Amino acid sequence: MNIEKLWLGFKFPDCEECKQDCQGRLGYNNLCSNLNYLKKYGKKNYMKNKDSFIELKKILGAQTPTIFSFGCGLGLDYVAAQEVFGNDIKYYGVDENKWAIRETSNYKNFQPKLPNTIKFEVGNFLLTGRYENLVICFFNSLFTIAKHTELEQKLFKDLKNKTNFYIVCNYTINSTFHMQQEEQNFLNNLIQNLKQDFQFQTIDILEGKGIIILGKKI
Repeated sequence: MNIEKLWLGFKFPDCEECKQDCQGRLGYNNLCSNLNYLKKYGKKNYMKNKDSFIELKKILGAQTPTIFSFGCGLGLDYVAAQEVFGNDIKYYGVDENKWAIRETSNYKNFQPKLPNTIKFEVGNFLLTGRYENLVICFFNSLFTIAKHTELEQKLFKDLKNKTNFYIVCNYTINSTFHMQQEEQNFLNNLIQNLKQDFQFQTIDILEGKGIIILGKKI
């Protein structure tokens, strides 16, 4: 995937002249911030997501997943999933924020085509359906999402009626290169609430910077 095409032709202002406080964080409605973020992290995150799907494929084998990606951003993980599992995957990209870059011709004409995203409320509603090989993804997003305890409660309600599911999480890495406490608490609480009905297996991936959790009904 030639991600550079997303910012091809744009001139980046000198930060001292720009005077926009977008350094070190992503401003979703700020095009300059979008482009700088993608230049710095886009390819790296895409490759990390793809490596995570390669590990998941070792578990699923020839089976095709149904993926709910929470905090998916532009949906670069959709491209990674297609490259690993093929074009028959079902993918639901869930994100509350609309990136400014979506209004550019670079984005609209980008190939492969990036997915439309849906709101959390819609994503949680769709999650109530019956799916084979359900996969919940948190790619560089759980640190922010973990603060929304309502999502944790909704996931518990939805997942407890499933036969099995997978959670794939790439940790938001901090300066000590460990899982953020909020992320750990989110996953621990979810497993704790479901352990009466499910047996769990956890697999570390990405050299300890990610995890796959398998939940199977007892």
